[in-house]
Amino acid sequence: MSSNPLPGESFTREEFARAERTLVSQGRWPKATVWKVRIHGADWIFKDFSTRPFLTRNLIGATLVRREARALARLAGVPGIPPGAFVVDRFALAYKFTPGRPLASIPGREQPAELFPALERTLQAMHARNILHLDVRNRRNVIVPDSGDVLLIDFESNLDTRGWPAGLRRALERFDLGGAYKHWANAHPETLGDARREMLERSTRWRKLWVFRGLWFYPRAVRKYLKRKFGDRAARASRRNES
Repeated sequence: MSSNPLPGESFTREEFARAERTLVSQGRWPKATVWKVRIHGADWIFKDFSTRPFLTRNLIGATLVRREARALARLAGVPGIPPGAFVVDRFALAYKFTPGRPLASIPGREQPAELFPALERTLQAMHARNILHLDVRNRRNVIVPDSGDVLLIDFESNLDTRGWPAGLRRALERFDLGGAYKHWANAHPETLGDARREMLERSTRWRKLWVFRGLWFYPRAVRKYLKRKFGDRAARASRRNES
């Protein structure tokens, strides 16, 4: 999990507290608060669960930090994956900031056509390392860098498919690719092609039966209960900590 990054390629929470930073996302339960911070002359994304209530940060936040850090370590060097990821402490991880805009902020026909083959290649390279993203359909997780190509973020929902039956693994990989093809079809349907369109249709039908995303961490009913129980409290605590 990048536990021993090179000097200058990591930082501590104390350094983060002293650094110039900008709030990117005030995460609501059970999401992290996300900052852009400048340390050691470089810009970083800092994902932090430390301001969440005790149970949330210890049972959920710490687990999500480990999950995302493991996935990013496994995918190090894959084009389109956030570089330089490391665990700051039990409740936070960081990776190098890449300037760009989320796909959700760009109107469909203005989305660069070359983005979608790049996203497809990133997912295929991930699958070759037995990692599924599972939230590609969320356009906020697909970043269009200023330098071109693509950046895929937010690996909290990832699955490690090592040891899974081959047929199930391929089905899940098609599901992952279907998220990319959905965006492709919305922006540039004329370049999608029949094979990708068929995979998109199959993944859309299969998505209605999807159960694994609700089970990989905790059941949907439990999530709803915990959100009702701790959601408002988490928001108030976060506001107090930031004031």
